[in-house]
Amino acid sequence: MDLLRHGRGLTVQDLTEQLEVTATAVRQRLERLVEADLIERVKESVGRGRPQFRYVLTAMGMRYASANYADLATALWQEIIDLPNPQQRGRILRRVAQRMAQGWKQVVPLDGNLDARFAAVAEELGRRKVPAVIRENGNLPILEVQACPYPELTGGDDNRHLCELEQEMLSEVIGQAMQLDCCRLDGHHHCQFRPVEAPTP
Repeated sequence: MDLLRHGRGLTVQDLTEQLEVTATAVRQRLERLVEADLIERVKESVGRGRPQFRYVLTAMGMRYASANYADLATALWQEIIDLPNPQQRGRILRRVAQRMAQGWKQVVPLDGNLDARFAAVAEELGRRKVPAVIRENGNLPILEVQACPYPELTGGDDNRHLCELEQEMLSEVIGQAMQLDCCRLDGHHHCQFRPVEAPTP
C-alpha cells in the first residue's frame, strides 16, 4: 500500500518489478485489498492493444496508508495535560472520551447484556492489536487489558490523565460506570477495569 501512495497508481507488472515477487502473489494480495475496499482497479486504455488496469488507493486506503499520527497525537496530548486549569482540562478529556466512544458504539451492542458488551470490547481491542481478555469476579465481568493502547503518550503523564480518559471512554462504550482497579504504570502486568455496581436502594 505504501507504493500505491505515489503517483497515479501501479499495474501488476509495476508491483511485480518493485516488490520482486511473482505476478500471482501480487494479484492475490491485490484481490484481498480490493475486497477490503482499500484499493480499487482502474481501467486504462493504451493505444490499440488490450486495456491495462492500474490499482489506486481508495479514500479508506489512503487513511490507512497515511496513518502517521504519532507526532501530532503526542503534541496535542502534551498541550492538554499542560493546561493550568484542571476544570478546563477535565472538560476536554471528557469530550475526547465521548468522541472516541462514538466510534466504538458501532461494534459494541448497547442493547446486549453486560457480558456481551465486555466481549465485544475485548474483541475490538484485539482487532486494534491490543490484547485483552475477560475475567469473572463473582457475577461481574472484568476487562483485563494486557498492553497499553497508547504507550507513546503515558511516559510524561505522572497524573494518569490518559488512564482517566480510557476509563471514561470505556464507561461510555459499555454504558455503565467503570473503575480502573490496577494499572501497568504501577508495575502490574495488565490494566484491569470492572463495572461499578449500582448502590442498593
